[in-house]
Amino acid sequence: MSTAAPLRACALLLCLLAGSQQLSIKEFEVPSAVEVGKDAELKCQYELNAGEEEVAFFIKWWWTPQSGSSYDKKLIYQRIAGHTPETQVRHDNTSQIEIKENDSIVLLNVNPVDSGTYECEVSNIDEIRKHEKLIVYSLVVGPEINYTLVNNDAEDKEDDMLLIECQTEDIAPMPDMSITFQGEKLNVTKSIKDSDNDGFYNIHANATVSTADIDGGEIRCELWYTDLEHKRYVVIESYVAPGM
Repeated sequence: MSTAAPLRACALLLCLLAGSQQLSIKEFEVPSAVEVGKDAELKCQYELNAGEEEVAFFIKWWWTPQSGSSYDKKLIYQRIAGHTPETQVRHDNTSQIEIKENDSIVLLNVNPVDSGTYECEVSNIDEIRKHEKLIVYSLVVGPEINYTLVNNDAEDKEDDMLLIECQTEDIAPMPDMSITFQGEKLNVTKSIKDSDNDGFYNIHANATVSTADIDGGEIRCELWYTDLEHKRYVVIESYVAPGM
């Protein structure tokens, strides 16, 4: 029985394995969450196979805005073999980019609009890519609670209502909010706006409850980020009925 065919198959397999190991990204780092005003360092260090040369080499960083699609992907850094590394301007609100060694870049003084997906592309005939999401967040003191007793004009005060309002300004990323009274989660009307298109949101929520047979109770307002795992902000106030 001839052994030529198995030997050829083994040789082909070894060639394929060798080719697949020629280019790799040995270190890739994109912070998952960065506070507003801080710097964010992005790392992408590649490794060529022993003896491999940068024939048609380039390395690029791409950024896709958090609310964007693949069509919105923008080139923010590139280094082509034989050329000086360069950064690309995204738009006015995004942070400046500093170039460091080994194709690392630093987003300086980050803003909420810097949130999104960052991708490193390395090519030397073969190509490899890695990407991660980065969220820029702002810390807030917590929601502000206001409540107002809405009196019924009729003599029957059983129809009086308690209007509860909670609000927070300049928070990022997009927030959500709930209102609880006496341990019961209320149905709320919410407004969430990014009026200046800068990634900072203002959120306002309100709910009404009947004050019939209520002498007082605990008002709890809870605020959280929709796109970030973070401890929730909770503010509690006590309502006491007039005359109590």
